[in-house]
Amino acid sequence: MLGSFNPIRSLSITVVTAQLIIQGSLRTRLRRLTDVLSEPDCKHLILIDATFLELGSRRVVANSIVSQVQLSDVLFLHTNGEAESGQEMRTPKQAIRAILLAPPFTIDGQIHLPMESELNQALDSFDGKFVPVTNARYWAYGVAESPNSVDLLALNLARAHVAVPPGVVWNKDGPSEAASRGGGSNPW
Repeated sequence: MLGSFNPIRSLSITVVTAQLIIQGSLRTRLRRLTDVLSEPDCKHLILIDATFLELGSRRVVANSIVSQVQLSDVLFLHTNGEAESGQEMRTPKQAIRAILLAPPFTIDGQIHLPMESELNQALDSFDGKFVPVTNARYWAYGVAESPNSVDLLALNLARAHVAVPPGVVWNKDGPSEAASRGGGSNPW
């Protein structure tokens, strides 16, 4: 509810489903896309001036002045520009490289997990609907979608599989000195 004190602003976003890429603007009082997706009653997004593109061909399927996009159908989404980072709500987390599979897309980036003694416990304890992925690169070669790089994308955890590749090191001792002083890499 802190968002109600902020002025309404427009976030330019790209929404990716298994069949469509939707580009439009989201009007919100919240500062970050991850805050919007964390709202308990958020089941859909209302986009302004949206363009619906067919996956692979990028053929325009529809244009709209206002549209409703169901979050249950979303594979992932991201802002079109730099991700805004806020310091006020940070909790210690550890960034690790992961491969995320949201068919037909593959995403390579960093996920930020809560501090636990074991990596499997940290991955199991993540309970958000959308997992933020930083320094993300996504592609779907099978449907002719070339790689795209974004600062931050939000992945629908119910529609994806998370794979931590061999060689990733999990720090059992907790956050580093830099992270505990506010210099960590948790951007949301």
